Formats: sequence, C-alpha cells, structure tokens
Amino acid sequence: MKLFRRGQIIVRAGSTPAEWIAISSGAVCLITQVAGSTRVAVAALWLGDVIGSASPLGKHVAQYDVTALVDVVTINIPWTRLAAGPAPQQFADAEQLYSATETRLQEQIFMRLAGNGFQRLVSVLATLAAALAPGIDTAWQAQSLSLPVAQACIGQLSGLSRRQTWIYLGQLAAFGWVTTARTQVTLVGLRSWLALMAEVDGRGLACIASAELCSDVLAALASRDGLDRLDGLRAVLFTGEKC
Repeated sequence: MKLFRRGQIIVRAGSTPAEWIAISSGAVCLITQVAGSTRVAVAALWLGDVIGSASPLGKHVAQYDVTALVDVVTINIPWTRLAAGPAPQQFADAEQLYSATETRLQEQIFMRLAGNGFQRLVSVLATLAAALAPGIDTAWQAQSLSLPVAQACIGQLSGLSRRQTWIYLGQLAAFGWVTTARTQVTLVGLRSWLALMAEVDGRGLACIASAELCSDVLAALASRDGLDRLDGLRAVLFTGEKC
C-alpha cells in the first residue's frame, strides 16, 4: 500500500503506469489539459476505483492527471506480476472494479455535458458526499459533512466559474442544505445528499433543475429516511429485531 497526501499527483497524464493501482481510502480528482495551459477537473473517484495500469482511465496510457483530493491510500501491484500468471484470488473480481470505475467516470462526464450549471453543481456535491463520507454506519448517523475541498475545486468539477459556484451555493444555503464559509462548504442533511443521485437516476435531471426543486427532493428524501427509521424502531419495539 502507498499513502499520497492531499494535492499529490498519483498518476500523470501521458505516462504508462507500471502498477495496477486501486483506491483503498480517500478520493482523487481527475484533471485534463485542454487549450494551451488550461487544466480542467472532470471527475472524482474513490474507494474501489482502479486508476493505474489497465484501468478505464486510459488503459495503458493515462489520459488524466490523478491527484489526491484528500489523503489517499492505494493498493499497488506491479503490472508485470499480474501479467506473468493467473491473477490471485483477491483480484478475481477485477472486472467489477473496472466496470464501477467506468460507470462513475461516465456518469460525471455525462452530467458535465447534459446538465445545466445548477444540476452540475448539485451532482458534484452529491458525488463528493459519496466519496468523502465516513464509513456507512457513521454516515447514516451524521447530520452534516464538511467537504475538505475548496469552493474553487467544487466549481472546477462542476465546470463553473467562481461567481456561478458562489451564486448556486448561496441558493442551496438559502434552503438550508449547505452552509458556506470563505474556504469551507458543509453539506447539511447528509443522508439526503447520499441518496440524491439514485433518486435523480429514477426521476430524471429535471427534478434538480433549480434550487427549489432540488430542495423539495432533498426534503422528501429526509422525510422518507425518517419513516424508514421509525419503521426500524417499531421493529425493535414490537418484534425485537435489530434496525
């Protein structure tokens, strides 16, 4: 395993990674260079995603700079060792990891192409919630999550200017779903944020087309979560089952 500190480059675009690399903890940002020296953040990946040799990020030639959003721990195996013989049992499900990485990458790229500015921001916030939330047991008990990334990074991932990012975050703050400071963004109602993109997949992008619509969806998810927790409590009281 290897540890990469926040901001450290794990894989450089154009390189030929010599290792099979999977994320064990933390989250990374994929950055590409467009016209001239302009660099654009396009997606975030996290636990279980494969970012090294033979990954969906360019197979054997990396298409992106992969940079640690927070401290990241990776599992690294020399590609020559994997190529020399049958993969060990712990990598029997490697294709599933590749598929999950490809899906996460394509979903975020699709959102950048299809979503309006507000929808892109909401998608990035929900993605960062999934990437940076604590373990699942803790996450479902937590009320909020302070994102350890700057507003500028959130804006870059959303394809927005700093001003647009500030305006849209202000709209969400007015409905009580985020709080902002000069260098900090905190998601409020973490359970709703974690469930949001699955809801969007089912209902379509239109349900988060504006701050008011998005707030309604987040509120409905919070209400649904409250009912689920009540049902769990009833199970404990009347049947003795655990929640």
